[in-house]
Amino acid sequence: MSSRAPIAFLFPAFPVLHQTFVLWEVLALRRLGLPIRLYSLKRPGAGTQQPEGAALVREVCYLPTLSGAVLAANLRVLRRTPGRYLGTFGRLVHEWWRDRRVKDLWRDPAAPPDPAERLLTVGERLQGFLNENPFMYLLRSLALVLPAVYLGEQLQRDGIQRLHAHWASYPTTVAMVIRWLFDIPFSFTAHAYDIYLVPQLLPEKVRSAEFVVTCARVNAGFLEQLGGAATRQRVIVNYHGVDLARFAPGPRPDGGAVPRIVTCGRLQIYKGHHVLLRACAVLRRPFRLIVIGEGPQHDNLAALARELGIADRVEFTGPLPQAEVARHYREATVFVLASIVVTSYGKRDVIPNVLAEAMAAQVPVVSTRISGIAELVTDGESGRLVPPGDPEALAQVVDELLRDPDQRQRLARGGYDKVVAQFDRAANVRALADLFLDAGRSSASC
Repeated sequence: MSSRAPIAFLFPAFPVLHQTFVLWEVLALRRLGLPIRLYSLKRPGAGTQQPEGAALVREVCYLPTLSGAVLAANLRVLRRTPGRYLGTFGRLVHEWWRDRRVKDLWRDPAAPPDPAERLLTVGERLQGFLNENPFMYLLRSLALVLPAVYLGEQLQRDGIQRLHAHWASYPTTVAMVIRWLFDIPFSFTAHAYDIYLVPQLLPEKVRSAEFVVTCARVNAGFLEQLGGAATRQRVIVNYHGVDLARFAPGPRPDGGAVPRIVTCGRLQIYKGHHVLLRACAVLRRPFRLIVIGEGPQHDNLAALARELGIADRVEFTGPLPQAEVARHYREATVFVLASIVVTSYGKRDVIPNVLAEAMAAQVPVVSTRISGIAELVTDGESGRLVPPGDPEALAQVVDELLRDPDQRQRLARGGYDKVVAQFDRAANVRALADLFLDAGRSSASC
């Protein structure tokens, strides 16, 4: 294969506002000359989009789940290679059965559930059940064979010889099935919940892929454990990175102004916004809390702010384009993300991009000691870290920062230096582009 032959990128849904880092990656790789074609298992929901994402929607190929074209493609492959086609279903069952206990690798039986988990919405509980239940995961994986065959034929017609899936769950299942049936090599990027929430089939995905990209060393260690020693060289850590120009530092707030605490992320339990609200409620100084994002926990969080008596000091902005998010960073006194792990089904942050964005804007950050956050934030050097789910500890650190401008300035500079050194998107995307080009040259020489 030519190193400049088209590469298919497959997503669960694309573009999605709260997964903006994937959009920027695609655009940056294209600017470096990588010819990427876009495919998605489903359409994104209605709502706010980044302008750059909205411009791409018309060129994304959204796969039909079940249609005459999908059935016709499957009948053609069944007639042409009946043993291989039917064997794909058996192979999925075999790998699923072999991996049925793999989730136990990340569970901490001593970890107590966060009390806020009782506030999970019906939709969140259903999503957790569907993704965490191994039998439901198997059924969904088997059903994905049908659109996988349709996509495999389309890739062959389009002359595409490499497929890269974003998220290690269902998109990578489709990519693996296409590899089995059409001999099209694949790679994938593993992010966060897709590794820990739905780990069934992951060992075989790691073993079958040409390479695996992930955004944290903690993820890489888990994937290498699943895939075995032979896969260690194929699991590559590539931090998502930050657009240093977009999130450049600006003038800092007036020292006499009311301190602004900013947070950003999906309004879901695992982002820990409820912990931040409880921490703010015990602060003994004026503040303004800005909560950027949308999600199913909005009403619960608004009710909690009222219950705590701080609703008049909390602003829920809803979803915002990145230009507006960057403005809020520059106006912030401190940025806080109080991430937790949802113990009932493992949903978590790994290295939230919003932390790196705030650090690039030279805002002091506070977060929690979970997953890969310590790879970005070194406590006392590039930010502050507290135990997850502990509003008292969080309040103590935030209060300390609000009354200590020298510490804020030192941490802000340390955070900026850390992002420039390791999380510069331009440098990290160049390394990712080289990975794709090297894989293309290796295939062409075979």
